[in-house]
Amino acid sequence: MQVRLASRSWPRRPAGPCRILGALGLAALLLLDACALRAPRPAAAPSEIALDDARSRQLFGEWQRYLADYIDKAGDGDPAVLAQLPGLRATGTLWPARITFGALDIDASVAEKDGFDVQGLLLGPLPQTGATPYVFVVGIVRRQGYRPVDIADIRLVSMTQRGRQLDRTVGDGDAQALASYRAALDRSAPMRFPADKDRFELTVCAPRLCADEGLTVSRWSLPVHAEALAAAPR
Repeated sequence: MQVRLASRSWPRRPAGPCRILGALGLAALLLLDACALRAPRPAAAPSEIALDDARSRQLFGEWQRYLADYIDKAGDGDPAVLAQLPGLRATGTLWPARITFGALDIDASVAEKDGFDVQGLLLGPLPQTGATPYVFVVGIVRRQGYRPVDIADIRLVSMTQRGRQLDRTVGDGDAQALASYRAALDRSAPMRFPADKDRFELTVCAPRLCADEGLTVSRWSLPVHAEALAAAPR
């Protein structure tokens, strides 16, 4: 199991017969370049099925455990250390960098071959609120055959600091929101979460907190403590 603080570059698929072309001159080198190109994903992968709730919560729990360990070791228990995480900047856009935290290769038989990558995008706490939790939108990416093949689940995860204690909450899954998000995936690009095009925004939807993804009109939510909502701006 690996823990990464930002998105990784997706590995190339094993070269296989492309290596044989290396000694065949300039024409072969041109073919070698072609062999290195990543094939587009199929229009509908048979593995695109949602995880059951218990399995999802177990994977989100693993991600939370590694995040809490990072906060404890790097920030002496203060979640403000999250501001020091490396930023992920969407390619080809002017959008600001985004803070991500990932736990990779969960339950993988071989690193990067299978299992799950769980990646969280920090949405903030809401501004001017003392009790509002730190909120991530977290996606589970399923891997097969050394490539990501499916967004298996997306949920909101919150952390509220109370002294030295971090209270953590995982929101419920939303099959309709997940289906809308999947339907809008760019099938010609390598799959990852968060995608470059994602535009998540944290909002108050009392008595809960919500994250809206603007391009797919999808919404995820989770319950929060009453004092957080009372302090949140409308």
